[in-house]
Amino acid sequence: MAKGAQKRVASTNARARQTLALGFLITNTLYVVAHLVRYRSVRWPAAVWVPYLLTEAVAAGLAYQLTDMARKGADLAQGGLTAYMFDIVYITWFVHGTTALFSRYFWWTYLVIPLYAGYLLYIYILAPYVGKRSGASPPGIQAKAPSTEPGLSKRQAKLQARQARRVQVRRT
Repeated sequence: MAKGAQKRVASTNARARQTLALGFLITNTLYVVAHLVRYRSVRWPAAVWVPYLLTEAVAAGLAYQLTDMARKGADLAQGGLTAYMFDIVYITWFVHGTTALFSRYFWWTYLVIPLYAGYLLYIYILAPYVGKRSGASPPGIQAKAPSTEPGLSKRQAKLQARQARRVQVRRT
């Protein structure tokens, strides 16, 4: 059974590595060719190549990290930090493609990353403490149900509820 799981992880990692390689090839080629056509020169203004090189370096660094993790046998399909790393790479590809084809204003799409990080910071770190007074809990986290009697533990409350159901069944 363990061999099957290892094979599944290896195949998903191989697909992820192929996707990363193909994505970088397509988006970088598209960006360079579109700007060569647009500016009709190899010399681009600094406003074009500086953001491109900076964002490409970040995305390439994350892709290198993901590829290294895949080589070592880590499951890239898992959630968490690897998913965020893939998201940043995908956003970079989107920005490079749309900037090359449509408008330079698509660079503003990068604001999605810090906005989403701020949202997660609020939901999972700040809201449990700030929202505690109002009884609110972050999505995906259930608030603790108050027990019927103040001195009962969770287990005692369960046993009491079970006993109450049994009594109702016997009466009917």
